[in-house]
Amino acid sequence: MRPGLLKRKILNSGAIAISYFKLIPDLFRLNKKSLVLDCGANVGHISKLLSYTGASIISFEPDPVAFKQLTHRCRNRKNITCIQKGVWDKSSVLKMFTHKEAQEGDVSFTVGSSIIAEKQNVDTQRTQDIEVIDLVAFLLEQEQKVDLIKLDIEGAEIEILKKIIATGTHHLFNRMYVETHETKIPSQKEDLDLIKQQLKEKGIENIKLNWI
Repeated sequence: MRPGLLKRKILNSGAIAISYFKLIPDLFRLNKKSLVLDCGANVGHISKLLSYTGASIISFEPDPVAFKQLTHRCRNRKNITCIQKGVWDKSSVLKMFTHKEAQEGDVSFTVGSSIIAEKQNVDTQRTQDIEVIDLVAFLLEQEQKVDLIKLDIEGAEIEILKKIIATGTHHLFNRMYVETHETKIPSQKEDLDLIKQQLKEKGIENIKLNWI
């Protein structure tokens, strides 16, 4: 195994362990009446874990390599719906950039796939078209309030957060865990600082910007 791939596997395992720990309170809070959105589900570790609460899980993952493993991992979990699409602030077809170190079939590097060309660890010469949906519009279509959203979509979070704040639609869900990527996308730091300021000023406490 090449060193870069080994390092990526170790980092991924560490991130999964941290996320499992952070979700412990939700494992006791969620139940069969709950609705969960796993946005950026990747290979399905979080979706499968949360499915044991009995909640209905909708898992969005646009990367075809990751999606194949997602559907395989969750194949016996009847309360998980897997959708091969990404989420954003509007519905569209976009270019998704592959991680610089990824080789064909490398599922471990799919965690770094992104629609943001400025992300420092992507190869802008290797792209594929993906479909994305408008997350706010999707929330408005639901017949019940969403209990939990995990939003880890490699830099695309910023535009979604802007739209949620601008439209006041944070009331459509009880809790949102967001992973921010300003260390890999320095150009997003100014927008993220403004988002943090707006969340504080508006008293929005159900959006947590510290997923991993």
